[in-house]
Amino acid sequence: MAKIGDKAFTITFIEDSDYTQGELVTKGVKITTKETFEIEGNFVNKFHTTRVAIVKKFSNEKLRADVNNGNSLGPVKCVSEKSASGKSFYNLVDAL
Repeated sequence: MAKIGDKAFTITFIEDSDYTQGELVTKGVKITTKETFEIEGNFVNKFHTTRVAIVKKFSNEKLRADVNNGNSLGPVKCVSEKSASGKSFYNLVDAL
């Protein structure tokens, strides 16, 4: 997701996609977008993220079911925000 920067996109499918390193498993999601982006010479529309705020948002079963049943989400973009404690995190926001 970091590779598409702050470009707007529409999410058409969401699935679990955890990241495993040794015995450590980090929750993740893979999203499919309506748009295709050129990343390092390849055209892709599937993106994996372990960003906590985004993974948490897509753990909502109703939201996931809505998107996966044809009610796309977006356009949205991924932006860096600051928490109340001052820590940076990435979140999805409306792109309009």
